[in-house]
Amino acid sequence: MTGLTFARTMDNAAKTMAVFTAVALLLPAAWVNISLALFLLFWMAGGNWREKLARVRANALTPWVLALFALFAIGLTYTSASQELALEIFGKYAKLLYIPLLFSVFYEPAWQRRAYYTFLTAMIVSLLLSYGQLLGWVPLGPPGQDYTLFKGRIAFGLFLAFTAYLLAHHLRTQPRLRWLWALLLGLALYNLLFMNEGRTGYAAFFGLLLLFACQLWRWRGLVIAVVAAALLGGGAFLGSPVFKTRIVEVADNIQQFEVGEADTSVGMRLQFYQNTLHLIATHPFLGGGTGSFIPEYAQLAEAQHVHPSRNPHNEYLMVTTQLGLAGLTLLLALGYRLWVHSRHLAAHYRHAAQGLLVTMGIGSLFNSLLMDFSEGHFFVYFCALLYADQTRPAAASNLLASNPEASEAARDVRS
Repeated sequence: MTGLTFARTMDNAAKTMAVFTAVALLLPAAWVNISLALFLLFWMAGGNWREKLARVRANALTPWVLALFALFAIGLTYTSASQELALEIFGKYAKLLYIPLLFSVFYEPAWQRRAYYTFLTAMIVSLLLSYGQLLGWVPLGPPGQDYTLFKGRIAFGLFLAFTAYLLAHHLRTQPRLRWLWALLLGLALYNLLFMNEGRTGYAAFFGLLLLFACQLWRWRGLVIAVVAAALLGGGAFLGSPVFKTRIVEVADNIQQFEVGEADTSVGMRLQFYQNTLHLIATHPFLGGGTGSFIPEYAQLAEAQHVHPSRNPHNEYLMVTTQLGLAGLTLLLALGYRLWVHSRHLAAHYRHAAQGLLVTMGIGSLFNSLLMDFSEGHFFVYFCALLYADQTRPAAASNLLASNPEASEAARDVRS
């Protein structure tokens, strides 16, 4: 095998593992670690680093992603956490580095398309297996996670909400398969609202419903979305014991919290939010450093005789307490840039990109999604997949010079 043949084989292996990661997202965590480690190994073995790094540098989102990662690295230098703990938390955000690396794979439309449909297919298979659990053909998960397969109810609910949103767009744009998309959309909605117990998924779904309506009917979509949400939410509340129980529980927990009882699911979250805001007030600009939340909250919890926590179940607060307003500003700036660049994507990817931002934006109000394993990797993967072709104009000439034949081929495929 010649050196050129070996390099091409390794590059194709890296691309294959990048696509397989779409399946691994729905499997136990070890599969994601293995698939991404193999991707990185094959990516390095394939050589041609000049062109690969040129594509990484040329992407308009690379500086924003690396800036957020760098801020977490800087946070290691002044953190109040132990070195071991700080590195542990830093490692949870290190997944951000896969975004620019995957840019060098998914800029090719063929591999981008394969990854997108691989995830959609994997979600459809997971959805059908979930119904297999309902019918007793597949073993159930632990209590509260009955129909979620390898993911928890929060992650699976978020993935379901996002998938239902994608299916709705396919239903609209692919009339030849309308019956198939309608059937799958119905199965996804029933699973989400009648079988799944993840309230974060409910919230994300109604946010995506609003987005979908606005994408189709502009500002008129607000009225349509409110009516549709009322009908769907009211129908689920009346017809779904699972949905009703979870929503009533929220109202009950809030009432209990107001009278001083915080030992409930919602009550503890509200307590986490209040106490985290207190921590932020002690170091508002740069925060307490990477990983600082855990020891600082433990100290506060001991003084107040409340439950300790490893995170405040809110990504915005989690970032702010570690990196201060500087970190929060950079996180929001990244989200803003993602939204701006989504407007330049092809229609089907534009809708998916905006749906990703709404899913993560809403979900991060109730969970530390970027830090969490499944949801964080989901965000990283789809950022790379959907935005891989967002080349900065100033870098376009350098990119073309690094490999004019490949760049010309990519343009031909896109046209």
